[in-house]
Amino acid sequence: MILMPIVYVTDMDRAVAFYGALGFAADPQASSPMWTELKAGERAVLALHRDAAPATPERLRVELALVATAPLEAVSRDLAARGIACGPIVDEAFGRSMLVRDPDGLEIQINQHGG
Repeated sequence: MILMPIVYVTDMDRAVAFYGALGFAADPQASSPMWTELKAGERAVLALHRDAAPATPERLRVELALVATAPLEAVSRDLAARGIACGPIVDEAFGRSMLVRDPDGLEIQINQHGG
């Protein structure tokens, strides 16, 4: 079984570029203007579904959290070089985290677990 969260987006090309900068790769066999599957490794798939209505606090359809495999400072620098603004790194009970927003305003938490 593979977990496949679905994110509703208003502009497929813009969303694919954003999530590509986060490290996801579009599957050419599962890409269209309405639906794109993005892979991160062998067991993770993120699906993007086109929806003309933008997300609002009342209409958020998914919450995403990514687990970083590098220190958040390095992730933040790498994303900034790709044009993605990151929020401040904050201490959490599980480790540390920071937020980024996708082109439709969806907050994505990037976590670094442990110490």
